[in-house]
Amino acid sequence: MNWSKFILCSLLGLLSATARAESPAPALSTENAPASFPAVPPKGRIILWGADATKAGTPLTYQISYLADAAIAGQALQMAVKSTWQVEKEVKNNKTGALEKKKIDERAIKYFPITPQQQAVETIALPAFDQGTAIELCFVDKSEKPQPLSNVIELKKKDALYLMPEAEELAKTIAALPEKPAGAPAKPHKVLVYTATSGYKHDSIPLAAHAILLLGQRSGAWETLISNDRHMFEPETLAQFDAVMMVSTTGSLFGDPDKTVNERLRKSLLDFVASGKGLAGCHAATDCSYDWKEYGAMMGGFFAGHPFGKVSVRNEDPRSPVNAAFKGENFDFQDEMYTFREPYSREKLHILLSIDIAKLPDDPAKPGFKLKENRPDHDYAISWIHEYGKGRVFYCSFGHQHHVWYTPSLLQYFQAGMQYVLGDLQADASPSAKK
Repeated sequence: MNWSKFILCSLLGLLSATARAESPAPALSTENAPASFPAVPPKGRIILWGADATKAGTPLTYQISYLADAAIAGQALQMAVKSTWQVEKEVKNNKTGALEKKKIDERAIKYFPITPQQQAVETIALPAFDQGTAIELCFVDKSEKPQPLSNVIELKKKDALYLMPEAEELAKTIAALPEKPAGAPAKPHKVLVYTATSGYKHDSIPLAAHAILLLGQRSGAWETLISNDRHMFEPETLAQFDAVMMVSTTGSLFGDPDKTVNERLRKSLLDFVASGKGLAGCHAATDCSYDWKEYGAMMGGFFAGHPFGKVSVRNEDPRSPVNAAFKGENFDFQDEMYTFREPYSREKLHILLSIDIAKLPDDPAKPGFKLKENRPDHDYAISWIHEYGKGRVFYCSFGHQHHVWYTPSLLQYFQAGMQYVLGDLQADASPSAKK
């Protein structure tokens, strides 16, 4: 199946349907759901592949696709539907004490009965919320305080329908995809793209996740499963994958109040990479789990700030095949640029890209510093690779702004980074300070 062609055709249908309100938009995430999923669900859980509203009105009709663990298929469960909308309220300013008008998110949640099959693409009708501008869907149990049994799918309101939030931009990503892989795939690979957030939630996450999916499909180098379900990191479930991509995962990576569960999932990821698998991260993959020192060492550093916007990018290793997209050149780029603190170190990391700090304006209040600097050593890496045990790690701080995910050179760069962690692209990962 040519997935890029399928998504493009679906998107073109979506755009024309949006212009003709009388015609329902086609499903983007559920149409042609895979006959064979990239992974088996964790025990007692469900992989929710996609969910799109396909018919406006009340009730609102959704098409959902999913794969359930055999032990849970056929049980009477619920679909949780959380609606979010904004209202304007007067809020007290903590600094001035004055009342100020501010837009605040309001939320409501409803539960509807559903009995999942083991695998299905099915249509369900759920009453619409009057005010909702965003909807989240999730399978849950029937306990007094319903617990999630699947990942959560987020949909944004587009006219009278709710669709995947990245829908309108996928055409740009598809048009910018590289035509061939960076290296020949040694074998079929599977990648888990993890999108959970318990801190700031970047609205570029869905587009970034689907860009990684599309890069794998176009190149034939890997299959992708996108999920924000922490239970995908249970050891027997994670073992099905060859690499994990962390997409702006703020807050606690696994966020379970049960410390035993957290520790088990943390050890699972560390063991996974150290055993020879791959780990990649973009943007806020370094802005999470600050209390987990081993994660910071494995990813390569923790977030220190984002003081810079448009920067001159220094190509620190023009000969690296991971940097091939830039053709040996430096370049200028606009994004929310991260800086890093310990355990970041050139003694441990092979730096691929960095900010050319000499080209930033001087700070008149700090002689010897550039404006907004926050590192005394003036070292501002953007991207790196390194080895962790027998495994491989790639990180790039680009990814806050949407245009990152339809810039051709950066899509080629992320593809190369993914193929490095999958073992299909060999590159020098020796620490930069030791060269």
